[in-house]
Amino acid sequence: MLKFVLIIYKSFTYVENFKFFSYCLDVYGLLRCFCQKGNSKFGIVLDQPARPAGQEDVIALTAPKMDTVRVGFIGLGMRGPGAVKRFTYLEGVKIVALCDIHPERVEAAQQILKKAGLPEAVGYSGTEEAWKQLCDREDIDLVYICTDWKRHTPMAVYAMEHGKHVACEVPIAMTVAECWELVNTSEKTRKHCMMLENCCYDFFEMATLNMAQKGVLGEIVHAGLHPRFAFSEFYGSERRGI
Repeated sequence: MLKFVLIIYKSFTYVENFKFFSYCLDVYGLLRCFCQKGNSKFGIVLDQPARPAGQEDVIALTAPKMDTVRVGFIGLGMRGPGAVKRFTYLEGVKIVALCDIHPERVEAAQQILKKAGLPEAVGYSGTEEAWKQLCDREDIDLVYICTDWKRHTPMAVYAMEHGKHVACEVPIAMTVAECWELVNTSEKTRKHCMMLENCCYDFFEMATLNMAQKGVLGEIVHAGLHPRFAFSEFYGSERRGI
């Protein structure tokens, strides 16, 4: 059988055992498409863990209509400020809280609100656990996560468990186990959990997934990151939202 080495140009996620799709596809795209029962001669097959009894998927989940969506932002480093600024242009949105371990980043985000003519948000900073105070609030509907990668899943899970919908920067998970943790939590809490990747369903990703699943590429033995997109000193820790 042909053994094919696949280079993914858009993925920043470390590739191991074909987990690169945690970046290229959303959590359901990864798990529902890849985790199949039985064996497959072609394609990518991962073992599906035991699923909680009576739990329904959230593929068609709808939430009650909200006249105003109240938002809290966690992580105000590289991508956070841009996210805050974009939300200042949206109707039906109220930015309630801002959180970052560095107080000066919270203050910088407050200036974005001030420039947009919006009221100051509640700020949280100073400790690595400050974000939990934001998630614990009763006046937030959506938590927007822009932190370093390793905290994405724990923060998303905690937010959903405390009654919040979640929007999270990529990659939303670092392992397949974390993907399942997100799926189970979303199904259990009936809260939306969205990975903020603009190419989840681009032609390139969907075509590549379809080709792999159909066996067009033979047996995929490795998937790598093109050097053009490798992290450099230019990006440093800021590029990862730290």
